[in-house]
Parts: sequence; C-alpha cells; structure tokens
Amino acid sequence: QCLLLIDNNVPNKMISKIARSLKKKIFKFKFDASEKNKNLNYVNKILQVLLNKNFSRQDCVITIGGGITGDVGGFAASLHKRGLNFVNIPTTLLAQVDSSIGGKTGVNTKEGKNLIGSFYQPKMVIIDTEFLKTLPKREITCGYGEIFKHSLILNKNFFKYLNENFPKILNLKSPFIEKAIFES
Repeated sequence: QCLLLIDNNVPNKMISKIARSLKKKIFKFKFDASEKNKNLNYVNKILQVLLNKNFSRQDCVITIGGGITGDVGGFAASLHKRGLNFVNIPTTLLAQVDSSIGGKTGVNTKEGKNLIGSFYQPKMVIIDTEFLKTLPKREITCGYGEIFKHSLILNKNFFKYLNENFPKILNLKSPFIEKAIFES
C-alpha cells in the first residue's frame, strides 16, 4: 500500500494521474505545506495514518509537493517501523534541484528550523516538469536562482549555458528546463 502525502497546492488532475499509475492500495493525506505546519504534530498525524492502516516496511510513502512536503513525509517514513519505502515527487523547481537531493528530512521547532530530522534517502525521486507549469512565475524564479548558484560554484560551461538560455529556462521550454534541472 502507498500513502500519498500531498501539498494542498498540487492540482487534483496531477494527483489523479499519479494515483492511476500505482498498482497498490492508496491512501491520501493532504496538508497545507507551510513552515508553520512543518512540525512534529504533522509528523505524528502521518504516523497515525501509517499505524492505523497497518503499513509495513515494504509499503511506501510518496510525497507530492515542494520541499516542505518532502521533508515532513521523508521524516515520517524514516521513523515508521525504523524506515519504510519513500518516493519523492518534487513539484517545485527549487525542490527538484535542491531539497529532493541528499535525503535531508526534518521539521522545525520553536527553537529553530530543521532542528529535528534524519538523513533518509528516497528509493526514487521522480521529476516531472509538467508540475512546473502550474506554478506562479515567482516560484520558477526562486528555483532558477538555486540553479544559477550551483553553476557559479561548480561549472563555468553550465554558467554560460544558463546565461545564454535563461529566458527559455524561465519559460519552461524543453529541452532547456530539463538540462538546467539535471545539470544543477
């Protein structure tokens, strides 16, 4: 069985497409993915679903949303029965190039951001640029900023590529957006 942990901002048609592709029993848990809700309370709510539906270590949590969704869902997956399968489907450009990489999961506390968490690698990260078409321009610009930062640090040729193609990338033109994501 699979628990789909879904950011409320993800369009229903995209969720339906994912659900239809799965050959398992599916439960859905939607939440308002915000810094305010990135906490142990929400992790506990997810764990209660996993416990009540008798999820085993062979079952999975699939997160569908931005970085907060992946952080909270991945952390819950790491805790349930000492770790069950975790699949991350990042839906923002920033999550696709940053937070979905490296297995960082966790939550905030009143003492600070990301103070409780674990490193828990997803079994798979699925990046679909169709999600990006549903986002406001500001979200694309923020993600592009992270890509640009990576190019400054890592690769002069990639920096040149971004500089030459940034209008196409910001307008999500293929194959430019895909190259920007996978090179960063």
